[in-house]
Amino acid sequence: MEKKIFIPPTRFQSAWRRRWMITLMLVLLPALAFAWWGHTGYPETFPSLVEDLDRQARANDAEALFPDRYQQFHHHVLELRSQWRRESNHWWTDEDEETFNQKYQQLVEEGSLLVEASRQKVTALRSEVKELLQPEQAHLTRLRELSHLFDLEDDDMLALSRAEGLLEESLLRLEQGQYRQARAAGEQALEHLRRAETHALAQMNRYRNDVQITLWEQWVTDTIQRSTETAGTAIIGLKASRRLLVYQRGRIIADYPVRLGFSGLADKLYEGDGATPEGQFHVIHKKDGSGTKYYKALLLDYPTVAHQKRFQDAQANGLVPEDRSIGSLIEIHGEGPNNENATNGCIALENATMDDVFDLAKIGTPVTIVGALNQDNDVVNSLHQMEAHIQERNERWHTLPTLAASFTGTE
Repeated sequence: MEKKIFIPPTRFQSAWRRRWMITLMLVLLPALAFAWWGHTGYPETFPSLVEDLDRQARANDAEALFPDRYQQFHHHVLELRSQWRRESNHWWTDEDEETFNQKYQQLVEEGSLLVEASRQKVTALRSEVKELLQPEQAHLTRLRELSHLFDLEDDDMLALSRAEGLLEESLLRLEQGQYRQARAAGEQALEHLRRAETHALAQMNRYRNDVQITLWEQWVTDTIQRSTETAGTAIIGLKASRRLLVYQRGRIIADYPVRLGFSGLADKLYEGDGATPEGQFHVIHKKDGSGTKYYKALLLDYPTVAHQKRFQDAQANGLVPEDRSIGSLIEIHGEGPNNENATNGCIALENATMDDVFDLAKIGTPVTIVGALNQDNDVVNSLHQMEAHIQERNERWHTLPTLAASFTGTE
């Protein structure tokens, strides 16, 4: 095996190597300096303003309100940050500081405009929700007042309660800035309101029905005519205005306010419905201090033959609960214990007024109870208010976009 012998470099070789290394350093140092100068042109930390704008845009629902525009902005923010991270880790840069700053300033402008547009849109949507909800609160109160006068079903009353709860929730969410949830709750409240409105409107329409009013007018005319012919007393109950009129010899001599049943404006159909019956009756018993829990009472001959037929027809059509009878004990009475004048279907008077009517009435005195004598009555006036509100509501909701359409990404 041949043994290698180390031969030290000659003086010429050593000098050549030194010259080569010096030349290499002279070439590299300017390049390194240039690279370092380019590196220091980028900020040491990524500027936070565009990311702050990104967060503000999301907080103002820009992602839902302007999805395309927001996604583009968000993508540009991520892209610029990636570029900054990439360039910061290199000794040299692909782009100079001026180009980076231009992109950054464009993003700042773009993000600022997006945040402002989102804020304006949110403000507009909150105003829309508020404009939609405030009228419904007053309408709900009015509908509740009417619910004590009509025979609304349990489902209707439950619908009103749910509507009331949803309206309260909607306004609370609106105060908390949750306008989308507020509007959604408001829309649900309207669905429940419409259910109760349908039944109330159907019953209120009787009070402007020409055929019905003509029948009521005929009953009253007959009763007054009888008072004229017999020179006796006749009593007329007007449910729409909640008044009791007393006639003698065909002329009105007294006019008293009354209370009706809790569904008094409806025509009584069965026991417990709270409605005050309509028709032509007679006083069949005068109760003075006995036989009644009220101060005084005039018992009427309800149900008449006409009411019995109506009840049987309703039974046959499934309109009467199986456990309900036609009812009885319909009276014109005074106050109950503890000065209460509540009634489940009768006509209630204050005690002082009841004294007057009790003294004027006799066994056989005709008593006619009707809804109204013309279309210009309190029920029809309330009906017009309700219909006007419903029309205005429909117009408001028709001109405004639906909840889903509010987030279309358009300005």
